[in-house]
Amino acid sequence: MSDKWATAAWQGISIKVPADWSLVGVSGDERKGYIRVDGPIASALELRWSAAAGKPPDLMAKGREFLSTLEKSSRKKKTRFESKIRPEKDGGGSVAFYWKADRLGQGRLTYCSKCDRVMIAQVVSPRDEDVSKIAQVMLGSMRDHRDDDWTSWGLYGLEFAVPQGYVVEKHTLTSGYLSLAFKNRAKRVVVERWGLAGTMLGSAGLAEWYRKDVRPDIKGFRIEISEEEIRGHQGLKIEGSARGIKQALRTAACSLTLHPNPRRLTGYAWHCEESNRLFSIRATHTEGEDTTERVMAFIKCHTEKT
Repeated sequence: MSDKWATAAWQGISIKVPADWSLVGVSGDERKGYIRVDGPIASALELRWSAAAGKPPDLMAKGREFLSTLEKSSRKKKTRFESKIRPEKDGGGSVAFYWKADRLGQGRLTYCSKCDRVMIAQVVSPRDEDVSKIAQVMLGSMRDHRDDDWTSWGLYGLEFAVPQGYVVEKHTLTSGYLSLAFKNRAKRVVVERWGLAGTMLGSAGLAEWYRKDVRPDIKGFRIEISEEEIRGHQGLKIEGSARGIKQALRTAACSLTLHPNPRRLTGYAWHCEESNRLFSIRATHTEGEDTTERVMAFIKCHTEKT
């Protein structure tokens, strides 16, 4: 049984996985998507979600349909297939299922009336690898949304959340470099993480690295960089104000709407020696907003000692 866990989350859908399992695939949006996480030996977790078209679905029927598809696949391989499905005794209308063929599978279906989404997850393993206890923890941790209405994201150990209304605009997802950019009308939030910080920094200081590798991506803002300790780490604070003709035109256009153009940028970057990683977060916002600080508060750059 694993004693270290991480969160895999995409579009607000989240699930706990052992820290030594590896994210291998994510896709989709809040209406339909997929997450896959592979174990260190031969097991794998698959999580899918889809919109329920406005009415509570029959989860038992959906579960039987899913198992029927697996059975047909086994028949083509001339492999015997056995399965069981039952409602869970949690009062929430969820369904558990089990199957056995050339591999073993156990899974769970749930429905969220608030988000109107169906989630189905299963853990598949070789017949000689017992992951049943780990699978129970993973399947029991499935969440469709947070209690605070923020949206969860969790990739390669990087966990955070963004405010409601922000949607992912673009992303780069590798174990060595993660970048997720979100937008909410004219506002933006960008979260980044680099591995092998010592190699990235070399003999340069943190500020020099930031100006070279991050500053070129910041368009339309005049920024100032100052040193600031962040969570006990060497860090930077970035403050910026809008500049240029494009920003002026956007501000003029937005002045005619209820959504003002963000004129301020706040960012932070820091070097976490414990994890040998570099972190950066920045957000554009209107005067007085604290979006950057609130998003940054969710990020854990290294495992705290207890």
